[in-house]
Amino acid sequence: RRPNALARFDRRVDNRPTPFTHIMTITIETGEAEAAKFHAAFAAGFAANNHAETLAGMLAEKVDVEWSDGFVGEKTPSEIFEQFGKSWGFMVSNFLWSPDTIVDTSNDKIIMYGRLIINIDGKLGSPNLIDNKLSFVLKYDSAGKICQWTGYWDNTYAPMLEALGKVSAALEAAK
Repeated sequence: RRPNALARFDRRVDNRPTPFTHIMTITIETGEAEAAKFHAAFAAGFAANNHAETLAGMLAEKVDVEWSDGFVGEKTPSEIFEQFGKSWGFMVSNFLWSPDTIVDTSNDKIIMYGRLIINIDGKLGSPNLIDNKLSFVLKYDSAGKICQWTGYWDNTYAPMLEALGKVSAALEAAK
């Protein structure tokens, strides 16, 4: 009989648990389903800038946020949606992303990453299509809610900054 190859890793010499003894609360199947659900709800929120509605019930009461644009800290869902509503949700009307997904069952995280195309138009109708890369790392709590949301992208990407500047000027002129 052959011993389990990981059995020697599930306890330290002093019998304390190791990371290999983590009780998995998210499975690959659940994680992939949650990733698809989050992705669809997130993308749907751009047309009407209504992420509070499309992502309703998906976030924990407090979410540890760290995004490339400097939005950082422990936030309530309403704080996240307020920030998003006056920034990306306001400036972007279309969000096209087909991310690859990794489900980290040991840490209850879903990692989504890939190329993204967004239309930065401030809902004015003059398109500025931007191709950038995006990665989200979402950590889920034991209730199945997102309690940590890390977002990485090149926030100094010149074409994106140019589009944001152009649309900001058009919004100012339209006042």
